[in-house]
Amino acid sequence: MTSTDTWLVWLDDDLRLDDNPLWQAALEEHPAHLLVVYILPETTFQPVGSVSPDAARLQPLSVARQRFLLESLESLQAGLQTLGSDLLILQGDAAHLIPELARQHACRGVIARRATGLVERRQQQAVAASCRLRQVNSGLLLDEDDLPFTLSELPETFSAFRRKLEKAYPDIQAMPAPMAAPCALPSWPAQAPRGMQGSARRLHAARDWQSDPRGEHAFLGGEPAALQRLEHYLSPEHAGQYKTTRNRLSGADFSTRFSAWLALGCLSPRRILDRLHTFQKTLPELCETPQAAFKDSDWIRVELLWREYFHWDTRQLGRQVFLAGRPGTDSLRHEACAAIPDALARWQAGMTGVPWVDAGMRELAATGWLSNRMRQNVASYLIKDLGVDWRLGAAWFEHQLLDHDVASNWGNWRYLAGVGRDPRADRHFNMMKQARQHDPLGHHVTRWIPELETLPAGMQRHAPWIAWSFRVTPGASGGINGTTQSGYPRQPLHLVDAWQPHLSDVTPTRVKPWLSGSFERG
Repeated sequence: MTSTDTWLVWLDDDLRLDDNPLWQAALEEHPAHLLVVYILPETTFQPVGSVSPDAARLQPLSVARQRFLLESLESLQAGLQTLGSDLLILQGDAAHLIPELARQHACRGVIARRATGLVERRQQQAVAASCRLRQVNSGLLLDEDDLPFTLSELPETFSAFRRKLEKAYPDIQAMPAPMAAPCALPSWPAQAPRGMQGSARRLHAARDWQSDPRGEHAFLGGEPAALQRLEHYLSPEHAGQYKTTRNRLSGADFSTRFSAWLALGCLSPRRILDRLHTFQKTLPELCETPQAAFKDSDWIRVELLWREYFHWDTRQLGRQVFLAGRPGTDSLRHEACAAIPDALARWQAGMTGVPWVDAGMRELAATGWLSNRMRQNVASYLIKDLGVDWRLGAAWFEHQLLDHDVASNWGNWRYLAGVGRDPRADRHFNMMKQARQHDPLGHHVTRWIPELETLPAGMQRHAPWIAWSFRVTPGASGGINGTTQSGYPRQPLHLVDAWQPHLSDVTPTRVKPWLSGSFERG
């Protein structure tokens, strides 16, 4: 008997055809028609700062995030069209729009990925109260039933979580395998609109945004770009050195950069793990030191386990993810340091006067991405040195990061703040120690802060307030409102005593006035 049913597939962070259980679930229902829908959140185009971090709402998207999402949606729509389907993109409250679409098009039911984040889970609960909702596990290495413990027994530390998983799944092959993309999909409902509709069309305005070339890697949204990056990176010179290079600050291939595509679901972790296993089997043929390359590349698997841990932790915590985590301090502390009331704004703008921090914040704003090393440092500075509520930093990252996903971003901020699992107060980075270790000549900071290029290469570039204390030229030490003529702060927002041992060799330096556009490499 021929089916006349229509089903609705509600997409969120699963913008791919490959290894996407939603398509299999849809085909199992044998529908005659399939309505595929993506809903842009109501807050997508709101002004930054308009959504409080302690509210159960998503942060507005930076233009960089909007463009990456636009590319990913257009790529998916093109892929769906080759399979006989299409994509409808709307903006609004999914809790109302999805049931209304299901009613308008007489859909028998809705298929969606089981959500991790609180906002998305509440939306799914509202949809389930209005129409038939089939939830599918997707986007993780394991389903909840595959975990070697119940969710209520989630280990308190990542190390314990990793040990339990590695005992239950001693090698990659024991993990659930990815599934192939569908060869065809049911046809589009005759009366259903296609493409971007209504206010969702505002997303097209982000097309003109360009990543700063100093970032050395321009992300392209969509599944084809994700799979191309996966194949490019799985080589002895990249994946085979991953554990060694992953703490670098710059370069196109020091890091996998898979996280941006994972965040929107353009790439699945199971596909990464499957291809990693295939790559590791070929190492004896590809390089002279296969054991070392295997060990380095295996750290990609470990990072996927970190992602997995944060996702299960977020599911268990629910609303608690957005709480300060300390009794009696759930209200936001916008101005913890009365002497520096603009601390958050200057941190966001890369104008704290600490070049190591400011370089990271400027790179984030200019590219939508930041190395893991810099993320940890700028977060530590905001929380531990400036005393700003960690949730304000997490919300800023949510606004800016191409690879934002609620579990990894908010989980990492909780971890650094010492309010998540495995709470410790000593996750406090010394900015000058880190700068000396990872950028001793100051080349990285001058890449993003050209105002410092007239300073000699070395730690002077990380402590310009010392170098500029030798007041020879107005261009170096003058200026008004606490800045040099180049506009950079003369003094850091907050000096930390523990920095001094790492600056003992920095002395006042005779410097030239900074000229806009100059790029001296000391």
